[in-house]
Amino acid sequence: VTCHALEVPAHGIVNCSHSSEELTWGATCKFSCEEGFALTGPAVLQCGSSGAWDKQQPACAAVTCEAITWPEEGFVSCEQASTDLTYRSLCHFHCNKGYVLQGPSSVHCVAQNQWSNQFPKCKAVTCAALEKPAHGIVNCSHSSEELTWGASCKFSCEEGFALTGQSVLQCGFSGAWDKQQPACAVVQCEPLNSPENGFVDCIHGTGSFTYSTACHFSCAEGWRLNGSHVLECDHSGNWNASLPTCEASEQGTYLSVGIAATSASLLSTASFLLWLARRF
Repeated sequence: VTCHALEVPAHGIVNCSHSSEELTWGATCKFSCEEGFALTGPAVLQCGSSGAWDKQQPACAAVTCEAITWPEEGFVSCEQASTDLTYRSLCHFHCNKGYVLQGPSSVHCVAQNQWSNQFPKCKAVTCAALEKPAHGIVNCSHSSEELTWGASCKFSCEEGFALTGQSVLQCGFSGAWDKQQPACAVVQCEPLNSPENGFVDCIHGTGSFTYSTACHFSCAEGWRLNGSHVLECDHSGNWNASLPTCEASEQGTYLSVGIAATSASLLSTASFLLWLARRF
């Protein structure tokens, strides 16, 4: 008694203990599949005493991997439909704006019914923590560890200092701040000169004629100060009073009048004597 020859299944291999013409009672055939395919049914068939195989012939079915679920922060695109993710199927991972991929950018289905790598994650992009500028203050909408896309930081300066640059910076989706970090520069007042017939002596703050500079004014002998004796540079960059002037004192005025009168009298006398000389 012989059993009929067995067909090789699609994507499969069959090895028998005897040739196809000698598949007598007790002969066996062993089935296996190509890589990426799995056997459905018994791996070994035996020829029975009645000339029939003891089990149904198996088949080779393509290996499938489970569908990929992906969080809201990103999405996955596969070359095949989610119901047909067979051996060597390739899937690519992408993150939404403001997120960065951590892990492999793609996976493929391997022969063992699983994906080639662990699935990646989408992590929120963060910007570097900003340093407080000298003589400045910075207040951010989030903590330094959570400066994600859209977070903002506002800068201001101590009294007597002015901001150079933008007052508000925002974290961009690429993980970079949208503007250059500002600085605080000391407030500057207009330089002062000595008044006519007077003197000025200044005690400077951080720099020449900057915030908190105090200038003391005085006048030469015979002149008196009209205005403030001390001017200070305030936090807005202005002097707290107008520049004083030196005016002649009353004693100085009388002396000037006397000198002028005497000079006029001497000039008249000299002119009279010159006229007499010409007459004679």
